[in-house]
Amino acid sequence: MLIAPDPRVGMTAYQKALLNFLKVAPNNGVPTLSGANILVVQIAGMGDFTLATPAIRALRHANPSGKLDLLTSVKGKRAADGCPFIDSIDTLDFLDASQTVGISSFRLLNIISKIFEIRKHRYDIAINMMGLYSSKGAVRMGLFLRSLGTPLLAGRNTLGTGCFYQHAIQENLASPQNERDTHLSLIRHLGVESEDNGELKIWPNEEDEQSAQTILAGTKTKGPLIMVNPGSDRPEKNWPKEQFLQVMFALRETRGAKFLLAGGPAEAQLCSHIASALSSDAFNTVGKISYQGTASLMKKCDLVITSDTAALHLAWAADIPGVALFKKENLGRYRPATGKISCLTGNEDKNMGILNIRPDEVLKVCLEKIDMAS
Repeated sequence: MLIAPDPRVGMTAYQKALLNFLKVAPNNGVPTLSGANILVVQIAGMGDFTLATPAIRALRHANPSGKLDLLTSVKGKRAADGCPFIDSIDTLDFLDASQTVGISSFRLLNIISKIFEIRKHRYDIAINMMGLYSSKGAVRMGLFLRSLGTPLLAGRNTLGTGCFYQHAIQENLASPQNERDTHLSLIRHLGVESEDNGELKIWPNEEDEQSAQTILAGTKTKGPLIMVNPGSDRPEKNWPKEQFLQVMFALRETRGAKFLLAGGPAEAQLCSHIASALSSDAFNTVGKISYQGTASLMKKCDLVITSDTAALHLAWAADIPGVALFKKENLGRYRPATGKISCLTGNEDKNMGILNIRPDEVLKVCLEKIDMAS
């Protein structure tokens, strides 16, 4: 079973021709990164950035006197803001927010403008941290990166579609490896080693800490304080609201638990509904605290319950117990490398479009985590 979509499936003759046009000769040497102007490209989500921070931190240590900039998505910027390893952050989203296929004319003009803006920085190397999981995405990324004018490109050659990289690691989708470790493999290929075993980091600032304390002041409890992230922007990763509530009611009744509800704008309505159902025993933090502030809140919690989304990687970084709900095929790339977080897997219910895991299984593991810590 592949751990991500095969980008070669459905590839047209036109797309194959474009990739062949973009193809460059591989460079088997190690680039000089000390003193270089480096652009890290990670046009992805908040959790993806969190998993990339060990590699980015190692690049910073290997290049203390040069420039290290980040190009990410608008979502990714929310996770990257304040990162002490990055000099500057810029954003680019290939698709409009309401768009699911193709690139609009307006968006294309923005991309072209962004390319000219990036070219002015004269980067020595651009490192794309993400894999290539569709034929359209591979061609689009290749055209974009080759347009930046950087002498060197580095990334993950996913099943041969990353032929436009001079420096690349081979990504075999049948061999599961955590995304953090894949990022570290890529920078190791560039001659950079992580000096702290790839530890994930968080960096809440004073405002984040104050926001966390304000929220915590209204959640006094003798029982455990549990953070719940009940949704994601990917419907196939979601677990039914009713089943989250079933587990939360049981934790309240058996252990006197109170809850902090977390998530992004896409989860605002869902969190509001769950908060209403639990009344004063749940506080909805959506829109009230930053991404790093959420990490600060987690540090004060006894447990995190989450789907496979950014909150999972924050819980790993915050080093607290957790229970994560996974699609089986996503486990290889995103399972956290810590014994503190238990991962339960299920298949997507094709009729409901949501994850199928029994609530009693989730409750059992939650109770074990809580009792172990008490």
